[in-house]
Amino acid sequence: MSGVVDTHTHVACAADRSPDAPAVDASDWWRTGGSIDELLGDLDTAGVERAVVVQAVGAYGYDCSCAAASVGTHRDRTALVVAVDMNDDPARDLSALLDDPPSGAAIAGVRAFGVGSVDDSWLTDGRGAALWELAAARGLVVVPCILGDRFGDLRALVERTPGVVVAVDHCGFGDMCVGDADDNLAQLVDLPNVHLKVTSYVLEAAEAADGDAAPTLERLVERFGAHRLCWGSDHPQDRRHDYVGKLALATHAARSLDDASRNALFATTGRRLFFD
Repeated sequence: MSGVVDTHTHVACAADRSPDAPAVDASDWWRTGGSIDELLGDLDTAGVERAVVVQAVGAYGYDCSCAAASVGTHRDRTALVVAVDMNDDPARDLSALLDDPPSGAAIAGVRAFGVGSVDDSWLTDGRGAALWELAAARGLVVVPCILGDRFGDLRALVERTPGVVVAVDHCGFGDMCVGDADDNLAQLVDLPNVHLKVTSYVLEAAEAADGDAAPTLERLVERFGAHRLCWGSDHPQDRRHDYVGKLALATHAARSLDDASRNALFATTGRRLFFD
């Protein structure tokens, strides 16, 4: 399998190992490593071609300068997804980033981070709609990081601005949300511009629950189609496997898929969303 694209990675910068205001309580991976050079070295070891660098809200909040600087030095292999504060004025903040991008980095997508201390009201009070409209105007992918029990509100945003491509982080954290994960996902199945990021978090949770992540992945392929799924390692924040182990977990889960489906999951969907 060639041309693998990892759609969910994070980076840290050596000059700022102790951010003042991380936005969520998460792994402190950024204290001891996670540089762009280390990330690309891990990609090389695993034979992965490209990576999407997603703003590490758990480490740096909404200061995207580290991620932007890292991507700016490796534009041939990386793409940038910034994040904006959904508790504030996300469209205003995204506009500022687009008008004066940190390190001059090209921005491929925006992460609407809606877990932890973030108030869900942005989904319904017009702030989400304004962000979607700006993303449509600027050709950005929107990456909602929300729990699956809010997919009804997400659906309303998608239907309101159908030209926006959406890539849902971690499939909506199915093991953490209220209600049945499959029922929540069912609200998005018929929306062709909605894609799911099948991350290590999703596969590890499925393996822990069922002993094998393959049935979960196969069910997602059957319902959404592999062309709407993309793999992401969540490296190095996710510490349950090393990088090679994360890719091995995903390829094992995909062992029964046909070649076209595997190629979509690991390569072509991610390339289309974030690099083309």
